[in-house]
Amino acid sequence: MPGEATLEISSMQDLARRWVAAQPAVAAFISLMVRDFHDAQDVLQEVAAAVLSRNVVKTGIPASFDAWVIGIARHKAIDWHRRTSVDRIVFNTEALDEIAAAYEQLTREYGPRQEALEHCLRRVVGKSRKLLEMRYQDDLSPTEIAQKVGSRDGAVKVALHRIRMALRDCIEHRLGREEVPG
Repeated sequence: MPGEATLEISSMQDLARRWVAAQPAVAAFISLMVRDFHDAQDVLQEVAAAVLSRNVVKTGIPASFDAWVIGIARHKAIDWHRRTSVDRIVFNTEALDEIAAAYEQLTREYGPRQEALEHCLRRVVGKSRKLLEMRYQDDLSPTEIAQKVGSRDGAVKVALHRIRMALRDCIEHRLGREEVPG
């Protein structure tokens, strides 16, 4: 529309990047308040729509994005309960505020670490990548992996240990730290 403020492409990309980074924490926060998976997904979609709303275009991306998004999630979940609950639910707003603050803190602390892990995981290839996938995606034990690849479980355990240590070193280097807390 003529005269309407719009975000520049770089701002839209920043908004999208921030939403993608915040979404797992927001989804977890919503799942605490909305137990049914499908209903929680509906609330998450409402939050996404609010985040990408025209209001953001007019006001800009908030500096404390994670806190802002968790606040939206809190309100959308409460609204959902009000719309769908037969019984009146009484929320302890102080407790919800504390939960929201805790999620914001977790997001702030683990965001860079998660990005570093994802970067380092992209560098793992070949047999090492296959071992990680079998262990963590397929949830196979070292003994089960050994049977599948025709090896001894001790050799698989050693290989997984070495891969984890290499990932730890990569994360430390990426974050520019001497140690990455456990």
